[in-house]
Amino acid sequence: MYGNFVTLTNILNEDLKKIIKCKLEPLYISLHSLNENVRLKIFGNKNNFKGVENLKILDTNKIKTNIQIVLCPGINDGKDLTDTLLLLLKDFRNIISIGMVPVGITIFNKNDDLKPYKAKSSFEIINTVNTFKKEYKNFKGVDKIYLSDEFYIMAGMEFPGYKYYRNFYQIKNGIGKSTEFLRKINIFLNKESASEKIKNNKKNILIVTSEYGKKVIGFALRDIVNILGTKGEEIISNIRLLEIKNNFFKGNIKATGLLTGKDIMSGLNKESMYGYEKVIIPDSIFNRDNFTIDNYSRKDIKNISRNIKIISEEGSIFMKEIIS
Repeated sequence: MYGNFVTLTNILNEDLKKIIKCKLEPLYISLHSLNENVRLKIFGNKNNFKGVENLKILDTNKIKTNIQIVLCPGINDGKDLTDTLLLLLKDFRNIISIGMVPVGITIFNKNDDLKPYKAKSSFEIINTVNTFKKEYKNFKGVDKIYLSDEFYIMAGMEFPGYKYYRNFYQIKNGIGKSTEFLRKINIFLNKESASEKIKNNKKNILIVTSEYGKKVIGFALRDIVNILGTKGEEIISNIRLLEIKNNFFKGNIKATGLLTGKDIMSGLNKESMYGYEKVIIPDSIFNRDNFTIDNYSRKDIKNISRNIKIISEEGSIFMKEIIS
């Protein structure tokens, strides 16, 4: 369970004792709500409140935790969200961070009560959280409440600045990842030594990305032009973004890390690869064993074209690839 989000609903007392004794922390806990009725609706399990009781035991024994709240429109957002946040700040002392992500709706979903967030509802969530943080600004830990990047993308808003995320406690949960990516690009561009090396090598580049990723890279290309001016315009003129839709999960699953190998291969096979000296694919599509979510390997992807380059989703690495 260490390193993954867990609900604590079915953990045994013996396991709790081991966690406390071995100081296994920080733990990542999926909480969603502190209201019993709301939790019953989300978990569908009458024993779900055991998770909250176990969290209290861990907190009392000074085990540090990062909390995740998967927000579901009309279920645990609005008043229930503010109630949950307030209770977490008041009653718990060892919470490192609280992160909120939108519920993922796939074609496999059979619960009609679950709806996806859209532009307006995403904006409302951002406003709710910002208002809460201002109202309770004197509460310890209020500055460690964050929304995932998807909410800002869906709302069509700029991401919060780098200092907002402090230590990026939940960056692997998609919270602050875009801000960190863009920051590294800006640092790279603003370094005089790097700027002198930046030249338009006139190589045509195809960047494979997701629906959400396309918007983030769009911000990056904008920054390149804003900082480098005419030189930046020349650089991005040779870049094309290939947006891959997630036909495997469909619904509102639009993050790059959840793209399947089949969808990527299908998208590339439909694309004329002639004329691209480099095809860039982010390595976030692979798990630790180097397989996509539908079990395609790096070799499977690279076999599509010898010009494919799989790179880390890190801003400076991204910049080096498009100017080298």
